[in-house]
Amino acid sequence: MYVADGGVGAAPAAEPTFSGTQRLRIEPHAIPEALAAFREAHDRVARKVRELGSLPVRDWAGDPVSGETATQFTERTNGAGADSAMACLTGYQEQLHNAIESLKSAQADYLEIEGTNTARWGKY
Repeated sequence: MYVADGGVGAAPAAEPTFSGTQRLRIEPHAIPEALAAFREAHDRVARKVRELGSLPVRDWAGDPVSGETATQFTERTNGAGADSAMACLTGYQEQLHNAIESLKSAQADYLEIEGTNTARWGKY
């Protein structure tokens, strides 16, 4: 194995320092801007996922070393492993989608409640 035993090793990846569910608190008046930011991020990540999916990986020099390198590169980027670039990006894309859906729901709830409250202003 050329790549596995011939490369100058990098340090193992550090594990995340957080655990459990992460929460983001947003003031109701800031929801529209937060939605716009999350949608923009989601669109950018979706574009990268499409680009990565169509990324051609070739055997650059036509020799065993570049062939193995191309294979390893493909596995690390588009492989099915949980730490592949594709898995990481699609996981992030899903998190952004879930955040957008939560913000949309919170905005609808806020508008429903505030709409009712503003209709009562000045009556009591």
